Amino acid sequence: MIKATKRYGSANPSRHMASGFTLVELLIVMSILGVLMTAVFALYNTQHRMTYIEEDVVEVQQNLRMGMDSLLRDLRYGGILVTGSTAPVSAIGNNTGLGATDIITLNTSSSTNTFARVNLDLTTNVIAGVDIVLTVASAEEVDAFSAGDTFRVVNSSEKAEPISTYFTVSSTDRTGPTITAAPAATATNVLFRRGYMLAKTGTAGPDTFPNTIQYCVGPNAGCGSAITTCTVGNCLIRIENGTADDADVVAEGISDLQFLYILDASTAEVDTTGTPANVRAVRINLTGVTVETAALSTTAKTRSLTAVAKLRNR
Repeated sequence: MIKATKRYGSANPSRHMASGFTLVELLIVMSILGVLMTAVFALYNTQHRMTYIEEDVVEVQQNLRMGMDSLLRDLRYGGILVTGSTAPVSAIGNNTGLGATDIITLNTSSSTNTFARVNLDLTTNVIAGVDIVLTVASAEEVDAFSAGDTFRVVNSSEKAEPISTYFTVSSTDRTGPTITAAPAATATNVLFRRGYMLAKTGTAGPDTFPNTIQYCVGPNAGCGSAITTCTVGNCLIRIENGTADDADVVAEGISDLQFLYILDASTAEVDTTGTPANVRAVRINLTGVTVETAALSTTAKTRSLTAVAKLRNR
């Protein structure tokens, strides 16, 4: 019988030396990995850019809401506690602002919307420079006034002043609650009836009455030129009493402001009118634009907001 002999190992030792990757295979793998990494980076970069742009768009929308809230509040309260036949809308500028934007100026008794209500009848002789003490409705109303502020007293039902002059606050007392102030004129037997309103007209005498509020897009000459905190032509500016020092940025990223006016005995909306006293409602068209991320997209993203404000105090 022939015995089989078991053999170990390979008959060809050189086959072990041929195992592994060749240089060409390594280069191919590296090329594939390079393509994949480039694609992943491009995708990540695109997503990062889009996220940044969307955040800017959200900020524009928030700015539009803030700007619209301010416009609606001032328009609805335009003409509040102004005397006589003074109309809520003082002046209209159709496409006269920066970049053909609109401008509107409103009359109001208090550009800061600061008021207090007389809560106790008082009949007294009023002497220029001599303090009188007025009791008001609440301590919170007292807190809105400080020494040196000026105010007018207005009979809201008749749209008239019991004495046509301003008062300068000397002191306040929350426990009263009272406001002590000196008038700038003299009159006898002046009645300050409960329900009359104190409207803050300034922070120093002489005051401006009625106060005015102007909205425009700037900053630029005539529209908050001293403001340096925002890009030229990209801010909604609110100006009190036509004073550059009282110009505030209401919202940034604003590219356009347009008004349409609805007049008495009409439902038509017009761009302008020569009789602002006839305006009974205003349609506001406010447009915002992405400023910070404009360079990251082919075109800047824009968003718009529209609302109608009915003038309550006519």
